[in-house]
Amino acid sequence: MANMAILQEVDKCVRCNGCVISCKRTWQLKGIVPTDNLPNQKVAINQRMVIKPQKRVDTAPFVRYSCWHCDNPPCAVRCPWKAIVKEANGAVSVSMDLCLPNKPVAGTGKGCGYVCRTDCGRGGYPRVGAGSDLYPGLKMQKCTMCFGRAGAAGDLPTKATVAEIAAVPDKKAQPSCVYTCPAKAMKYDTVANIRAILNAGIADGTYANWQGTSNMFWASKYMLVAPKADPFMEDHISPMVGSLLSGPFAQAALVPTLVIGGLLAISARRAKVEEEQACLTAGEVR
Repeated sequence: MANMAILQEVDKCVRCNGCVISCKRTWQLKGIVPTDNLPNQKVAINQRMVIKPQKRVDTAPFVRYSCWHCDNPPCAVRCPWKAIVKEANGAVSVSMDLCLPNKPVAGTGKGCGYVCRTDCGRGGYPRVGAGSDLYPGLKMQKCTMCFGRAGAAGDLPTKATVAEIAAVPDKKAQPSCVYTCPAKAMKYDTVANIRAILNAGIADGTYANWQGTSNMFWASKYMLVAPKADPFMEDHISPMVGSLLSGPFAQAALVPTLVIGGLLAISARRAKVEEEQACLTAGEVR
């Protein structure tokens, strides 16, 4: 099994939301994609990924927000039920049979407290709730690169050629978001191949920069802000920095903006973690 990754070429995305709808159908996520206030959609229990503008106005570039599939995922480290696993193909998967948020943890008399949600500070921001018709009850919901659907089940199609599949057998099935994208803004390939594409793009000027470190990557011909799926980052820091980076005073504003934005993000994240921990101490079930 190869170490696979998803690359979003941000400038090709037109935010048709085909990938979002395909994800919802593949995993039978509850509800529909909202048609109003689209820029303010959130990664949620019934929406494992969203496409959002990275400026303060509803315009391109449009960026995919979802799990980063970290090399050492903090959500997996502290899960008391070992329901979250970093798979050999790079995906961070969730065993819905093992994920039991309200099951009392030995010695506490309380549920896990959703430590997966509290501990994630790298971009995935998993949610816990009854978000899918496939699995009853509360479960941890997030992107899994369609592991379990495109993997063992093999029930997802591919647009890869015979030669591509011969070179990388894992391409015999693609995550539904990649397969569905009409703009071909996403690629599913080995991490090594994705990094080669990124390096070549930087060298020939196709990309100005890229983000990602594990099994999820983003590239753009403009300066790109790391798309962490945290509400504060999504709706405040990323649009602010994205707008400044694309403006005429980008270079002059870059350093102070990143410093201020970083401090605000750290402060907001710390407050959120303290709130989560306070709820756990009080025994609150959310």
